[in-house]
Amino acid sequence: MTLKASFASVLRALRSKRNITQRDFADTTSRTYLSKLELGKSSITLDKLDQVSRRLELSPLTLLTLTLSEETGKSALQLVSQLRAEIIDLQKEDGLPGLRLTSGNCNEGLRLPRGLKANNHRNSGQVELLFTE
Repeated sequence: MTLKASFASVLRALRSKRNITQRDFADTTSRTYLSKLELGKSSITLDKLDQVSRRLELSPLTLLTLTLSEETGKSALQLVSQLRAEIIDLQKEDGLPGLRLTSGNCNEGLRLPRGLKANNHRNSGQVELLFTE
C-alpha cells in the first residue's frame, strides 16, 4: 500500500466514524479534492492537512500517525513511542539549530489511564515544536 492509499483509507474511516459527509467539508475543501484524496489520486499539502485535521477534530500529527500505522503495520502507539524516543535523542544532542522543545521535560511519561483510548486524549502529552530565529 502506498502512503496516498493509506492516507485515503484513514481519511475515509475517520470521516465515516465521525458521520461527516464530503459535503460537510465544504468550508474546508472542495468535494472534488476530498474525493481525490479518498481515492488516493491526489496528495495533500501541509495547509490542507491542517484544515482537514481540524474538520475531523484531530491534530495533523494524529492523522499522520494513523496513516503511517496503516502503511507500516506498526501500531499508532508504537509510532508515538518511536517519535518520543527520537525527540528525546534530539534533545540530548542539544536539539537542532533553530528548533526547540517548548513543553517541559520530554522525559515525562506519556501514559494514558487504563481503559482509555489515545484518540480520546488528543491534547494530552503533545510536544510543540517551534522554529526560532
